[in-house]
Amino acid sequence: AQGHPEIVLTGVNLGCFRDREAGYTLPRLVREAGEIQGVERLRLSSIEVNHLSAELVAAMVETPTVAGHLHVPLQSGDDRVLAAMGRRYTVSTYLRRVAQAEGFNLTSDVIVGFPTEDDHAFENTLRTVEAAGITKVHVFPYSPRPGTKTAEADPVPAAAKKERSARLRAASDAACRRRWHEKLGYEEMVFVDRPGRGYGDDYTPWLVDAPVGDFVRVRARAVVEEGILGVAA
Repeated sequence: AQGHPEIVLTGVNLGCFRDREAGYTLPRLVREAGEIQGVERLRLSSIEVNHLSAELVAAMVETPTVAGHLHVPLQSGDDRVLAAMGRRYTVSTYLRRVAQAEGFNLTSDVIVGFPTEDDHAFENTLRTVEAAGITKVHVFPYSPRPGTKTAEADPVPAAAKKERSARLRAASDAACRRRWHEKLGYEEMVFVDRPGRGYGDDYTPWLVDAPVGDFVRVRARAVVEEGILGVAA
């Protein structure tokens, strides 16, 4: 670990990791990386829903150092929009797969205002985010990209994108705050990654006065806009 107590496994498409000759897959990597001496927390950066297999979830659950957080991009909660995006999953597939990771804090990405997204499709996205139990949503208003099939299409008005983005961010903020409030009065191990701030096991943001680079046990005292205000226990 070379002195690094937290390691994040990351990649362009992390779920595709494998070494056929050595017999390595991501679940095996998770198990073995989690046993490295000196590693106190192992985190996955992001995983596509089609790679969120029962084998991977089992590896995460059975490896004590693995963080209780998963970032699984949704992009849209409407099947018609997902198909237009070229995504190879449906809403039901997404919900079924993330349900395997019960107890993990689920965060996600959503594109708002995709060319085929109407008001009904956006409402479906709001419902899917809630049904999946997603807390933090990274909201990306759609913008055309040269060379893509939708490069010339941008029919959703800017005002609609702005309004939908605001609604989704508000729903996300409310979900985060509900989770944070559940922690009040309890203690949690927080990794301090910058002055005055850190992250809990489930990637909840904490504000705490402790040395950077340390894991500290912190008691939650209050919920503030940026996260949980805590004191070293």
